[in-house]
Formats: sequence, structure tokens, C-alpha cells
Amino acid sequence: MSKRAYDVQAVELGNLTFEAPAGAVARGAVARPANYTRSLFHVASGATSLALMQLLPGRSWMIGVSLALATAAWSMEAARRCSPAVNDFLMRLLGPIAHAHERYRVNSSTWYVTALVILAAFFPLRDAEIGVVVLGLADPAAGFIGRRYGRTRLRAGRSLEGTLTFALVGALAALAALSAFHPLPWSSRIALALAGAVAGAVAELVSIRFDDNFTIPLTAAVAASITQLFLLPL
Repeated sequence: MSKRAYDVQAVELGNLTFEAPAGAVARGAVARPANYTRSLFHVASGATSLALMQLLPGRSWMIGVSLALATAAWSMEAARRCSPAVNDFLMRLLGPIAHAHERYRVNSSTWYVTALVILAAFFPLRDAEIGVVVLGLADPAAGFIGRRYGRTRLRAGRSLEGTLTFALVGALAALAALSAFHPLPWSSRIALALAGAVAGAVAELVSIRFDDNFTIPLTAAVAASITQLFLLPL
């Protein structure tokens, strides 16, 4: 790949196409165009992860499945680095759900399945569920609202409107998951859902160096774990 190709990428905003530093797009300094296929993939990934957590026989199975996915994903990353032809093939294959800058960076899905390994290995099922549903539903909702209605800019291209949408949708998604699978008092469900959603929104807002598909589910799960120490019996 040429240095020019690495440093500059095309950015589409509305009907305009122009070149911007790839690093700036990755950091969110330039808004990315809407990708509804990627958003649907986000939701499907969260739903699939939640289903696996419910249907697999135990923690060891979840660790095994997520570890196998992560191993496959990181193997593809290694192959992409070693072979431009492999990189071109995979980017064509993943084109409908990939951001342009992922041609030269670790794919977001790779970071997500890595986060799944950590969730499966170290977090209670309830907190892992909060992490995946917050990411799966709140992140695409925040992107949709932020692009269309975001007026109050915060940092890294994020908007106040998008961040508030993230917190609201994340809280509702987490509350729905908790209500469906965990017979807790309403006050506990609401507190855990809010903690995970707000923490995920903050992670989405500040994640620049690390991919938010990695930081959001882990941060939401950590917040839920800390909150339950104060709310729930040991």
C-alpha cells in the first residue's frame, strides 16, 4: 500500500466527496457517512451474543466459542498484514459493513470478539449481557441521531444529541434484557441498566485510541458489576 493511500481517504458527507486524513476519520474528527448495513450488523451481533449467553450450557462454552471467534479474527488480521491480496479480498468481502479506515487498521469486529472473550472469562453473565446489548443497540442509534439531528458538538465528532440517545437506548435495551432473563427488583434493574448505559455512553464519547466496539461493552459491564456490589446481596 502507498503512504498516500494510508494517510488520506475519501469521505462522503451528503452529496460531497472529499479527501481527509485517515487518522482524523478514525478519531471521529470528520463525521463518517451513514452505513445502515453496518448498523443492522451491529444489532444482529448484539442479539446473537445475547442468544449465545442464554443458550450455551455454561461459562466454559461461552469462553470456548468467543475464543474460537477471536482466534479466527486475529488470524485474519495477521493474514491481512502479510498479504495485500488477502487484505483486498477481505475488504471487498466485508465492504458493506466496514469503514474505509479499517483497510489499514484492526477491524472493529475483531475488537468486539476480543471483548467477548474478556466478558465470558471474567464477568458475571448478567453484566456481560448488559455490555453486549448496550453496544448492539445504543451505538447504532446514537450514530443515526447524531448524524441527522446532532447540533451540539462535544468531542471527536460526537454530539450531545447522539450521546443522550446512546444513554437512553442503552438503558432501555439493558432494562429489557434484565427483565427478560433476571428476576430482580425493579429498582435494581433500573440502576444496573442506567449504570451500564451511561458508562457505555461515556466510553463511546472518549474512545479515540481504542476501538469503541472493545471499550463500550467492557466499560458497561464494569459499571454494572460495581453497581451491583452496592445494590444486590452477595
